[in-house]
Amino acid sequence: MSLSVNRTPVSRSSLHRTEPSFGTRLSAYLERRVAYLLVLPTVLGIVLVDVYPLLFNFWISFQERKISSAAPTFVGLRNYQRILADPEVWNAIRVSLIFTFCSVFLSFVIGFELALLLNRQFKGRGIVRSVFIIPWAIPAFVAALAWSWMFNDQFGILSAMVRGLGWPVPIWLGRDWALWSLIGVMVWKSFPFQLVVLLAGLQAIPREQYEAAAVDGANAFRRFVSITVPLIRPVAMVGILLAAVNAFHYFTIPWILTRGGPANATNVIPIATYNIAFIAGDFGYAAAAAVLLFLFILVMSGLYIWQYVREVRDLG
Repeated sequence: MSLSVNRTPVSRSSLHRTEPSFGTRLSAYLERRVAYLLVLPTVLGIVLVDVYPLLFNFWISFQERKISSAAPTFVGLRNYQRILADPEVWNAIRVSLIFTFCSVFLSFVIGFELALLLNRQFKGRGIVRSVFIIPWAIPAFVAALAWSWMFNDQFGILSAMVRGLGWPVPIWLGRDWALWSLIGVMVWKSFPFQLVVLLAGLQAIPREQYEAAAVDGANAFRRFVSITVPLIRPVAMVGILLAAVNAFHYFTIPWILTRGGPANATNVIPIATYNIAFIAGDFGYAAAAAVLLFLFILVMSGLYIWQYVREVRDLG
């Protein structure tokens, strides 16, 4: 009779492997729990400040909730049906689209031109950059007050300049000029953002590509079209989308300067929503308008994320 012996080889690493001690496991367990406790205040803050108000606003958009009513009542989609048939809301959408498109387009053009200028080497470039950043750094409330003084028909600096040229002084915040005045202020406030974004994109373009194109005989315009425009396009799209999201829900400067007037000429959607809620006291209807504004911003944010992912993928 023969006995069989198990000769399964034992790896050397398994012989030297030891289980972690109780103290090591306890330390790892406590470290994970402490990490959760440190993150918990931030998560609670996000839930209380962002998530809960958003869900509550969505819920009351299906209710008739007025300051004069005793209790809210569920009305389904009636508030949204009212929006589709309300000419004032459609006027606010039209004004917001004009305000957003014109301000973003002009601020992008100005920011791009200045970025091309500041991308070159010249004496005092750092000082010029700092000066152009000032409008972006000034708080919106302070900027709105300063521009309200400059728009004054009697002693404002803009009126004095026009009067000095011998031209008739327009009523800057009147019905014919108010929206374009707001667009001008928004362009002044937002072009530094485009400048910073586009200048960063221009400085990321390798100089070797311009030098190689110059050696091949490409002139300045051809280098701009063939090198600058394609390589700056992803950065430009991100800047445009972020500026559009900011302009579409912008409230501070239009509210301080015109409060949506005169005759709803500058009644953008944030001001219209504010008036419906806190002037008319119709919170359910205002919540429905806010939901539509949120959906538009959500779409724009989705486009921004999609463009950002594409840019990262192309760079990778």
